[in-house]
Amino acid sequence: MKLKSILSVLVFLTTMNTFAQTTKDTTGLYLDFPLFDLPYQKYSTETTGNFFMGYANPSMKQSQAISNNLYSAAHFGIKKIIKANTKFKQILFTNVIATGFDLLTFYVPFGMGWLHEEYHRAVLTRRNINSFDDMNTFPFNRSEVYVRKVLDIDLVRLSDNYKQDFRRLMVAGNEAQFNQIQTLQKNNFFYNQDLPNISLYWMSTMTNIIYVNNAGSDAFDKKVDEANIQDGADISNRDFTGPDFTAWADALFFPNKPYSDRGIHPSGVGLNRYIKPSQLSREARAYLQKQGNLQWLNLLSPQLFGFSKIKLKSTDKGNYYGNFALRHLLTPFGNDISLDIFYQTPNNNFFGSLHIYNNFNSSFFGLEGALINKSYFDKKLLLDIKTQVWVQPKYQSLTTSEGTLGGLLGVRGSYKLGLIYPYIEIEGKTKGWVMGNVFLEDKVSLIMGLSLRMK
Repeated sequence: MKLKSILSVLVFLTTMNTFAQTTKDTTGLYLDFPLFDLPYQKYSTETTGNFFMGYANPSMKQSQAISNNLYSAAHFGIKKIIKANTKFKQILFTNVIATGFDLLTFYVPFGMGWLHEEYHRAVLTRRNINSFDDMNTFPFNRSEVYVRKVLDIDLVRLSDNYKQDFRRLMVAGNEAQFNQIQTLQKNNFFYNQDLPNISLYWMSTMTNIIYVNNAGSDAFDKKVDEANIQDGADISNRDFTGPDFTAWADALFFPNKPYSDRGIHPSGVGLNRYIKPSQLSREARAYLQKQGNLQWLNLLSPQLFGFSKIKLKSTDKGNYYGNFALRHLLTPFGNDISLDIFYQTPNNNFFGSLHIYNNFNSSFFGLEGALINKSYFDKKLLLDIKTQVWVQPKYQSLTTSEGTLGGLLGVRGSYKLGLIYPYIEIEGKTKGWVMGNVFLEDKVSLIMGLSLRMK
C-alpha cells in the first residue's frame, strides 16, 4: 500500500473538525469481538497448519473488528480525557489529538494501513496461500508497505485457476478502507455515538483517492523499477503484486493471460510480479484513470463534514434522524457505486443501500436493507437482520452484458449480560461480490463472538 500525500489535508481536517456536530451518547463505546468465523477459519487453519495459528490470518470480519475496536476505544478515551473550559476548545482539542492518533497508527498493527493489507491477505488465505503483513513490523520509515512471503507458484495457481479471486485480491485493500468507514458511520449513527472519527474518515478516503489516481501516472513506472532493484533476488522480500490497481486493471482486461507471461524478474530470479502503468493497454489505462476520477464520489457524505446525524422531524413519539453516503468501490468486474441511507425512528434503526454495479459496457442493480439493534424481551435480546438482492455481471466479468441474480440474508442475535453481549450470526449468500465477505461463491457462514457496550 502506498501511503503518501495525506499530510497536505491535515490542517484542513483539524480545522474542520472543530465544527463537528455533537449528539447525546446512548452507547459511548461499542466494541466487537468475532471469535469464530466459519468456514473461513477452516481455510486459515489449512493455510497455517494450526487452528490457533490461523488467527494470524484473520477473516475480513475479524480484522475489521480489531481495527474498529482500536479507533473506537482510542477516540472514546480521548473524548473522555480531554477537558476544556469552552465547547469550541473541547471539540478542537479532542479532534486534534484524535487526528494525531490516527496519523500515528497509519504504520502500526491494527491500524487503517494494517486493515488494508489484511483484506488482501484474507483473499490469499481463502485459497490457502500464506503471507506476511509488513505493517506488523511498524514500518514508519517506509512509503511502500508489503504483503510478502508469497510464493510465485501460489500466485500462478491463483491467477490461472481462480481468476475472479485474483482480480478481487488486487482491490481488496480499497474495499477494506471503505468497509471500515461505513461500519464506523453506522455505529456513530445507530448507537448515537459522538466519537471524533472525522479525521479517520478523511485520511482513509483521501489515501484511496490519491492512490488510485496516481496508479495510472508515469511516475509509478520509476517506482516499480526502484522497488524491483530494492527487492533483489530474494522472492520473500517482494510484495504480492506491487501497485494494486495496475495489476487489477491488467487482470480485468486480460483475464485469460497466463501469469507466467509477466516474464522473469529483473534480478533473474522468479517471476516479474509488478506491472507498470506503461505496460497497460491504452484501454486499461484509460479505464483505471476513469476509476480514479470516480473515487472522488466517496467525499459525498455529511459524516465527513461532522454531521453524524441529521434531524428530520420531531413528534410526540420522539425524534427522527437521517443521513446518507455515496461510495465508489472497485470490484472483480469493475465498480460498485452505492447510495447508503441511514434512518432512525424513536423505536427502530434502518439501513438501506442502492447499488449500481458497473463493468465496462453495462450496468446492473442491487438493493440492500437492514434492521439494526432491534430489542426484545425487556431489551435483553437484540436482533440485526440484513438482506441483499442483486444482479451482477455473469462470472464477475468486465465485458459481459449478461447478469446473474443473487442475494444474501443474515441474522445476528445478541443477548445482554451486563456490558457484554454474546452473539451468534448466520449469513448465507449466493454467487456474487459483497463488500466485507471474502467468498465470491455460494457460502453459509457462522460467526460467534462478543460485543461490549458502554453507555
